[in-house]
Formats: sequence, C-alpha cells, structure tokens
Amino acid sequence: MLRKYFLPFLAFLGALFGLFIVFWTQKNVPTPSIAFPPAVSPYTYSIAGSGIIEASSDNIAIGSPFDQLVTKVYVVEGDYVKVGDPLFELDIRDFIAQAESAEATLKSQVVSLEDKKKQYSFYQRLSDSKAVSEQIREQAHYAVLEAEEAVKVAQANLDAIKVNIERSIIRAPVAGEILQMNIHAGETAPINPFFASQSPARTISQGCLILMGAVDPLQVRIDIDEDDAWRYRKGSRATAFVRGNSLINFPLEFSRLEPYVIPKSSFTGETTERVDTRVLQVLYRFERGDLPIYAGQVLDIFIEAEPIRPLTAQ
Repeated sequence: MLRKYFLPFLAFLGALFGLFIVFWTQKNVPTPSIAFPPAVSPYTYSIAGSGIIEASSDNIAIGSPFDQLVTKVYVVEGDYVKVGDPLFELDIRDFIAQAESAEATLKSQVVSLEDKKKQYSFYQRLSDSKAVSEQIREQAHYAVLEAEEAVKVAQANLDAIKVNIERSIIRAPVAGEILQMNIHAGETAPINPFFASQSPARTISQGCLILMGAVDPLQVRIDIDEDDAWRYRKGSRATAFVRGNSLINFPLEFSRLEPYVIPKSSFTGETTERVDTRVLQVLYRFERGDLPIYAGQVLDIFIEAEPIRPLTAQ
C-alpha cells in the first residue's frame, strides 16, 4: 500500500518544492525611469520634421580628373584645410613622359621655323625681284606662316600636358574640414567614383573619394512633409533636438529654402512612413560651438507654424 502511493507522493512534494523556489526567487524588477524624455515642441503650433546636419558650403564630394594611381595623400579625417591646400596626388609619370615628348616636338618645330625664315630671308634680300618667280616667293612666305602655327600647336600641347600635371594634385576648393576619406595611397582614383546613387538631398554616398565642407557654421537640411509644406512660412523660427538626449537643443537660423518638392530619401523606419512621400527642403544654420554633434547626424526639428484653421461653409 505504501509503495503504491510513495512515488506519487514524492512527485507531489517535488512539485510543491519547485513552486516554492519559483515564488521565493521571483523578484519585482522596477520599471526604469526615462532618462531623456521625447522631444516636445517649444511652440504652440509647429511643424515636425527631421534634419540632417551638413556643411554650410554643402557637402563637397572631391573627385579625380584622371583614372590614375594615388601616390600621396596629404589629409586625414578631421583636418582643416584652406583653399588650394593639396588633398592627394596622382601618379604623373605618364604625363612627365608626354611632356618630354612635347618639349622635343616643340624644339623641332622651332628649328623648322628658323629654317623657313632663313630661306624666306634669302628671297627678300635679292636685289632683283625677278630672279625668282613670285610663286616660289609666296610658297616660302606661307611656309614660314605654317611653321609659326606648328610652333604654336606644339607649345599648346606642352601647356596642356603641364596643366594635366598640375591637375594631378587635387586641391581643396573651399576652406573647411575633411569629413570622410575613401582613398588611400596605392589605390586607383576613378574619374566617376559615385557608383552609389545620390539622393536629391545631396546625401553623398560612400563612393566619393573625399567628403569635405565648411563647418563653421553647420547647416541642417530639414525635410518637411508635403502634407505640411503649405503651413511653412519662409524664415519661421525653428529649434533642433538631439536624438537620444532631448535636453540638448538649440535654436536655428534660417538660411534658405529650396522651392522644389522632391521625393523623400531619408526614412526613419516607422511603419506609418510612406515611400512615395515628397518633401520640401529648408536649410537652417547654427554654430556648433561645444555641442557634441557631427555632420551627417539626424536631428528632430520643430518649426513654428500658424494654427490650422479649417474652412467654414459660406
């Protein structure tokens, strides 16, 4: 009899012990407080949008005029450069060989010109103009003119090669900061590196060789949904909030408006977001100062707007 109920009794005790352990070890995990609450508009009526930080000169994608090997790179990310400072240098050995050949051609043409001038001078010094036919005299004259033009062509070819040598040193078009580097010594700098499609918002792809721009001040390219575009008034006040820390916020200064509505290219990933949305782009400026923000960062923007007044029936 005892053996019949012994095993079920042990199972029952094991179940009770398991439940006891579960309830005993169970802890009430407190709900963590929100360190940085979501950004709230500082205006009574506002338009919400997202903005991408970029250089105030617009992001400049540095390219290469030739498909050549890169021999030297003079800058790294974060460097500040002036107008005309070298960024990187291409292999110029081919151009040097072309320049030597062009110089030899130029010297040959100069010698030919001197020869033609000398021959023509013989006819000019003749005391008897009838000693040679007028046709021969004219041929000598035009031979001099042809030789002069040949010298000009040879000189132009040499100058063009020298220009290509100068163009092989890629220089900064504006004063600013190096934001991104995608080229190194030993790599080939293609003429058209933009293999990834660029958006109308000028979000430069990683295909560019060097990304740079003026960062003092910075500017924010704000996307205003086409449904709210009619509410925007040029020059309206705007405030930016840093994502992840809404306590970091600062006012923006109106720069300009691009009066052409384009397809939206920057998406947040929300399920309510439509891929066929078009946006109006507005640019505002701000001084970075000590703010812990960087070019390419996305900000939450609130722009002051007028209240929505529904139409009433007449």
